[in-house]
Amino acid sequence: MKHLITITALLLAAPASLLAAEPSAVLMQRIMKAADKNKDGKLSLEEYKALDVQALHHGDEHFKIGDTNHDDFIDAAELAGALSKQTWFAILSEGTEPCFARIDANKDGKLDATEYRKISKMGHHSEQNFKGADVHKDSSLDFAEFTAHAEQKIKSLEDD
Repeated sequence: MKHLITITALLLAAPASLLAAEPSAVLMQRIMKAADKNKDGKLSLEEYKALDVQALHHGDEHFKIGDTNHDDFIDAAELAGALSKQTWFAILSEGTEPCFARIDANKDGKLDATEYRKISKMGHHSEQNFKGADVHKDSSLDFAEFTAHAEQKIKSLEDD
């Protein structure tokens, strides 16, 4: 936990967020590398389920939809499309800046819990995740908090 708090603090202190500057293709590579536990360059159903927050109920279905070439794996070319509708990682398939701008409905530069819920896809865990990402404890996420939250999601995969 201390490690995540330190990472969050460093990211929030950075003048330009590392994740925000990272092109979505690079982010997809990071996610693929982190999730591909056997390092074969593709994701099996079990590897993919670690990315799919709805895996308990819909993981197999989401995997089949994402496996557009029907080879029983999600490869790098399929990953963004597979993630774009299924998981919280959808924000990374379009990049954090475009996603933040898209879901900031009132264009105030902050996300409230209702706006965040549109992309969290965490069901009843949305509020808990939102509160955890709200470092400033002001009931909103600014872009730095949002980006740090996305980075934490990737780091948790990389650390597994």
